[in-house]
This record gives sequence, structure tokens and C-alpha cells, in this order.
Amino acid sequence: MARDFFSCDKRSIYFTEQQMATLEAFRAVLDDAGTPEIIRNHIIDSLQYTLRNHGQIFTSKEVEWLAGWDDARIPLAASRELQKRVAETSR
Repeated sequence: MARDFFSCDKRSIYFTEQQMATLEAFRAVLDDAGTPEIIRNHIIDSLQYTLRNHGQIFTSKEVEWLAGWDDARIPLAASRELQKRVAETSR
């Protein structure tokens, strides 16, 4: 399956092995002092957009973790997603 996506990589990669691996990678890039600002902004903007428009793809654990990030845009979008989930479950 992964070989279809990563044709140059001949190893089998299973996307479900570590649930938060991509988010942790984003966090590592954001925490790296050598990361250019444009890359930081792209990551933050992408996460913010995804949380606001497709938040259901994140697990509750991931949304709670994102709500604790230090950039105000991510926790704001994550908090809104958590509020949506609480409102839906309390109906």
C-alpha cells in the first residue's frame, strides 16, 4: 500500500503504527530553531484549516494535544473542535 505513495521507498510502511507520528513530526519542525518562518506558517495554516474544516479526522487525543500548543491559532481551532464534539455528544 505505502509503495503506491512512496514509489522510491521499497520498505512497507504502515500508517496506523503510530497514531500521532505526523503531528509529532510537525511539532518537531515547529520547535526547530532552524526552520524557516514560511515553513512554520504553512504547517500552522494547514493544521488550522484542517481543524476548522475537517476536524472530525483527528482523534480526541490529538485534538486535546493540539489544544495545548503554544501558537494561539492552533489551540483556538482545536478548542473549537472540542466544543463541537461536546455539543454533539450532549444532544
